This record gives sequence, C-alpha cells and structure tokens, in this order.
Amino acid sequence: MSWFKKIADAIRGSEDFSDIKSSTVRDILNGNILTNRFLQKQYLLLIMTAILAFFYVDNRYYCETQLAKEIEMKKKIQDVKYESLTISAELMQISRQSNVLNLIKSRGVNLEQTSCSPIVIQAPEETK
Repeated sequence: MSWFKKIADAIRGSEDFSDIKSSTVRDILNGNILTNRFLQKQYLLLIMTAILAFFYVDNRYYCETQLAKEIEMKKKIQDVKYESLTISAELMQISRQSNVLNLIKSRGVNLEQTSCSPIVIQAPEETK
C-alpha cells in the first residue's frame, strides 16, 4: 500500500487542486470547470475515459442483443422438435397395418391381404 501512497502524494504535490476545490455545481453545469488548469492538462485522459465508456455501453448492448437472439433460437428449436415429434407420431399412426387396411377398404381398391407369410429369398453364397 505504500507505493500507492507515494504515487498519491506525488500527484498531490505536483498539482494545484485549489481551482477544482473552489468549483461549485453552477461551474460544473455551465462548463466553466473545463477551463481549470488541472482539467486542461488531463483532457486526453478524459477523452480516453469517455471513449472507453462508449465502448463499454456498446459492448453491453451487443451482448444483450446476442442473448435475446439465442433465447429466440432456442424457442424455435424447441418448436421444431415438437413439430417433428408430432409428425412422426402421425406417420406411425397412419402406417399401422390396420389403418392401411381400413384406408384401402374406404377407397374401394381391390387389394386383399395374403393369408400365407412372405417367403424370404436368399442369394447363393459366393465361393472363393
């Protein structure tokens, strides 16, 4: 902590703060405080501080918009997942054998269900 005290004492010793101490709220609002010698010496520091504050606000706004987009995308993904699940369930319902037979009968197509099971044809094994 002693190095910080040395720096603060060096600044206090090299600068005259009497102009700033005697300033009133009226001087701040009028802009007369900017004519003080101390502030005229530190104008680059004040400009840099203003620029950093601007970038800080801009960065925060950008992060908030990105977060809002992320939340919106998550909702869209969830909606698409639910829609996909619904379509898959409907497809399973429609493609059941009993539903297919009912659909064939209701449309009047002359198809009949076979009474024997299907025959599996196997390809001959290749010899080496």
